[in-house]
Amino acid sequence: MSVIVKGTKISGLALGVTTVAKQYEHLVREFPDIRDVHRWGTLNLRLEYPLRILNPDYTTSAIEWEPGFKEKFSLTRIDIEPCATGQLQPAWIYVAHRSPHRANTLFIEMLTATLEVENGDRFLVHLRTTDIRPVSCCERDPETEMAGTKPGHDEKELWCGRATSPR
Repeated sequence: MSVIVKGTKISGLALGVTTVAKQYEHLVREFPDIRDVHRWGTLNLRLEYPLRILNPDYTTSAIEWEPGFKEKFSLTRIDIEPCATGQLQPAWIYVAHRSPHRANTLFIEMLTATLEVENGDRFLVHLRTTDIRPVSCCERDPETEMAGTKPGHDEKELWCGRATSPR
């Protein structure tokens, strides 16, 4: 089952440009699935609903990617759908365990192939596992699933700006 969370591209701390480049060889050695990602930074999204990753697909050993500085990283396989194209693209939620972003459930950093994006671009994040769930902050109806977990076709179209107006 797939869960979809809406997100908007935002700027991060601008550290990913150098840190991911330094971490890349170490990360690929432990998790070769990411060998085709953009090596010069992360794609950062502000999510519409909080998200907590309970069981990432892979967590590295402590990697010394900077002399005297060791850190673990968790990677979770997802698909992202840029609203501009509507095309699914593989990505990995990237969690640096010593990052200040780690505790922010409304922010995700992702590794993916190079994309031409700008702040404000909208995305649909397709979560591929039941081990990832939005954090319940407000429910529309206690009898149904959490708000935002499975937007219907019309809701996706509205978010991505592809909705047709009624005649």
